[in-house]
Amino acid sequence: MVILPKVGLYDGNVTLIEWLVADGAYVKPGDPIFIMESEKVEMEIETEEEGWIHPEAEPGLEAPIGTRIGVISMTEVEHRAIVGQP
Repeated sequence: MVILPKVGLYDGNVTLIEWLVADGAYVKPGDPIFIMESEKVEMEIETEEEGWIHPEAEPGLEAPIGTRIGVISMTEVEHRAIVGQP
């Protein structure tokens, strides 16, 4: 699961600025996957998981820390099922 993480002491809403990977891209731990912005700072967020990514939120979303914004599937077949492809 891809969530808006808590970084530092800030506890308020954050904004998803940009996805750095396309839907269906294969990612591995340490790969930067999106940019988010807190009250004063933009941060590039890296994944801790490995698999195929499916972003579920659009850039510009303002939401609380911990909000699910995407999923990472363990297999390409699982990813296709999530996005409704045969």
